[in-house]
Amino acid sequence: MHPPLPLQPNLRSQRPACHHSMSRPIYFLCMAIALQFVPDNEVFVSALSSSSQLPSSTKPLETSSTTTTDASGKTTRIAIVGAGAVGSYYGGRIWESVRSRNDVNVMFHLRNVHYDHCSQHGIDVSSYHGDFTIPAEELLAFPTTEKMAQSVIDSCGDDKRKDDNGTFDWIICALKSTSLDEVPKLIGPLLSPESRLLVIMNGLIEDDLIQLLRKERESRGLDGPGCKAIYGGMALICSNRLSPGKISHTYGGKLVCGVAYSEDAGDDSGKWVESDKHAILDLFEPVLPVPFEFDPNLRRGRWWKNVWNLPFSGISVSMGGITIDKIVNDPSLRKLAYKVIDETIAVANADLRKHGCSRSELLGDETVSIELADVCNSLHF
Repeated sequence: MHPPLPLQPNLRSQRPACHHSMSRPIYFLCMAIALQFVPDNEVFVSALSSSSQLPSSTKPLETSSTTTTDASGKTTRIAIVGAGAVGSYYGGRIWESVRSRNDVNVMFHLRNVHYDHCSQHGIDVSSYHGDFTIPAEELLAFPTTEKMAQSVIDSCGDDKRKDDNGTFDWIICALKSTSLDEVPKLIGPLLSPESRLLVIMNGLIEDDLIQLLRKERESRGLDGPGCKAIYGGMALICSNRLSPGKISHTYGGKLVCGVAYSEDAGDDSGKWVESDKHAILDLFEPVLPVPFEFDPNLRRGRWWKNVWNLPFSGISVSMGGITIDKIVNDPSLRKLAYKVIDETIAVANADLRKHGCSRSELLGDETVSIELADVCNSLHF
C-alpha cells in the first residue's frame, strides 16, 4: 500500500461526479496514446519545466564510496540495455555508487550516434539531485549486446577464475514499450540462468515479455524464460535526453520494483521468495540518490502508475503536447482527467480481482488523492 500524500484542500471539492458504470472509450483511447506514442518515463519533462520553482542544485549527493573487492575474485556485471534518458540516469547512478570498486562492472548498451558520441566524450547528467559525469575513459560502452557479451568472454580468457562464470548478474532494460518485441533478441547474448532482469518500461508488459522469452528459447529447444528472476520497474522520474550523451534530470527519481517471475518460486504470476527481494534491495540500497521501494504486488503497482500515466500522458499528447499544468488548471481538461482516472481505477480493480487480489489490495479513493496531490505538489500549487 502506498502511503497517501497530503491532498490540497480545494482538490476534492473540485472533483466532478464520475461513475464507474460508464463505457470505456476514453480510457482505451488514452491508454493507446500513453503507451504507444509517449516516450517512457519522460512524459512530464516539458510540463515540469514550465514551473519556475523547480529545485535546482549542482551539489552532488553523498554516494557509497567504500573501496571493496570480492575475495572470491568474482566480478559482478550489470548491463544497461537501452541507455537513453532513463537508462543512463539509473545506470549512471549505479555506476557512481560502485565507481571505486574493482569487482563491479556497469556496462552500457548505446546505439548509433549515441554510441559514437559517448565512447569519445562520456555521458553527462545534469540532475537536480546533483550533476555527474561518466568520463569516456571509464565508460564501458558497446554498440551491440553481442559485443558486450564477447568482451566479458575475452576478459575472462584462459585465466578465468573458478568463482567467475563470466555471466551478467543484472540486466537492466530501459527501452520504450513499443520495442518490447525486440527485448528477447537484444538481451539474449547477456542472459544466463543466474541473471536477474529488471525491465523499466511503461505498461502491463511483464506477461507478454515472459511469453516472448519462453517462445524465443523454445525455438532453440530450451525451457523457461532463461533467467533467475524478472522484475518490473516503475520510474517516477522526469528525465530527457537533450542530445547524444547529454541527460537532463529535472524532477523525481524514485524507482518502484516488483517481481514478475521467480525461478525459485517456480512461478511467473508475481509470486516471489525472500531472496528475490533481497537481491534487488542489495542492488539499489547503496545507490543513495535513488529513492527505492520494493512493491510486493507488481500488478497493483503497474496499475497504480497507470492512474498517473493514462490521464496526463494521454490527454497531453491528444491535445497536441500541452503541459500538465494546463490540464490541471483547465476545468474541462481537469474533468476529463478525473474521468480517465475513475475509468482506469475501475478497469484496474477488475483486473486485480481476476488475478486473485483481495479487497484490501484494490485501488480506492486514496489512489486519486495520491495522484492528484502528486500533480499539484510537482507543479508547486
